[in-house]
Amino acid sequence: MSKKASRTAELAALARASQHREPALRGPDHVAVRFLSAPLKMLVALEPLRRVALKLYAKLMPGAYALVRARTWAIDDFVQRELRGGAQQVVVLGAGYDTRAYRFAEKLRAAAARVFEVDAPATSRLKQAKVRRLFGSLPPEVAYVQVDFERDSLEERLTQAGYSTSVRTAFLWEGVTYYLRQSAVEQVLRFVRERSGPASAIIFDLIHRGIVEGRDTSFGAQQQRRYVRSKGEPFLFGLDPEELPGFLEQNGFGLEEVLDADAMAARYFAQAPKDSELHRLANFNAIAVARAKG
Repeated sequence: MSKKASRTAELAALARASQHREPALRGPDHVAVRFLSAPLKMLVALEPLRRVALKLYAKLMPGAYALVRARTWAIDDFVQRELRGGAQQVVVLGAGYDTRAYRFAEKLRAAAARVFEVDAPATSRLKQAKVRRLFGSLPPEVAYVQVDFERDSLEERLTQAGYSTSVRTAFLWEGVTYYLRQSAVEQVLRFVRERSGPASAIIFDLIHRGIVEGRDTSFGAQQQRRYVRSKGEPFLFGLDPEELPGFLEQNGFGLEEVLDADAMAARYFAQAPKDSELHRLANFNAIAVARAKG
């Protein structure tokens, strides 16, 4: 479990680090490469190796690389917008090697905001060791919250780390929802709604129900579905576009923004090479921002 968790975190960081090296459409995560192992740092640095790896990535998971890029930009925008709006806490659910606490350190300090990086114990310990090695110490504005989701209470662990249920909070939920049952998704939303302050919001990405059920035959759908099943992590949850507002309403949220593939392309890929498979988005992906009601 620990090796699998840390490998997933490193692969996501690898994608972001590779995107930062692309001259045509440079990704914003300049810190991700520092979390990589020596062999993966070399892969990122040497363009011929990087190109081979990215071609394999595009073959196994068509559309996924572009989603990582769009997701990084969208969540960056969300965090900065929420801090400007008065958020005093940022909670990263399944943090992995998320780098926003370090890239946005000055903005977090200016807003007097704290970051809570929530992850499995093994991944969290590895992250902390890397942060100490990279920066000399753990940033005082970041709390590393170790949660065994099969045994621990998320609220209890967050509270022990200094989390306040009464202040405006921005929740980041990246690359997770589609691997959970609907009941687990609703449980997280219930926590956000009931155990955070007024005007708290969450950003998350999701997939359409059709790919979960195997009906979707659009670009990348069947390849992605087969690949994740082969890794023992099948897609379990999805919502078709017309279902999303009602689902959020039932769970006490208002849909503030949704980016489908067309909206992501218009906002984040206007300068992308038109013939690049790496910059082609899959139609079954979406990114949503929802705000807790009342």
